[in-house]
Amino acid sequence: MSLRDQLLKAGLVDKKKVREVERDLKKRRKKSQARRKKKKVREAEAAAAREAAAREAAARKAEERRRAEAERAERERRRLVRNLLVTWRVPMREGPVPFFHRSPDGRHALRLRLPESVAWDLRRGLLAVAWDGPSPERAEVLLVTRHAALRLREAAPDRVLFFNETPPPDDDPAERPYGL
Repeated sequence: MSLRDQLLKAGLVDKKKVREVERDLKKRRKKSQARRKKKKVREAEAAAAREAAAREAAARKAEERRRAEAERAERERRRLVRNLLVTWRVPMREGPVPFFHRSPDGRHALRLRLPESVAWDLRRGLLAVAWDGPSPERAEVLLVTRHAALRLREAAPDRVLFFNETPPPDDDPAERPYGL
């Protein structure tokens, strides 16, 4: 026996109220069925959602590949810079000639005391001043050859502190060292 029949038998509801409730339930069912989408529409929406998810996954994968490639290129650039600085380094000696260059952080001018021949090679563009180290604050200033300076300018221009790319002509009397 259903709950409806039990309520009718007990006299808690009358037939008129039962019919009214059944009519309301029928209307709600029909209304909800009217809002229900057709199977083709549901399938099309599901396919569109799957396609959007696939596009998003492909875009995410492409972004990860791009990021990995950028990280690899950065590691390769760091390796190249380190190799250039170690391989083409010129020993630095103390001397009487003051030579000024910018600091690795770019805020100050620093002075090196170099032999006259080294200062002359820097002026003529045969040597360059660069820095090596983990950061500009803890940098070691060193001399590198023209070849290394040109390649450093391409790979890491901030590592070159002084480099005269356009040396003066050899026959310029103003560029002759003192005493010659």
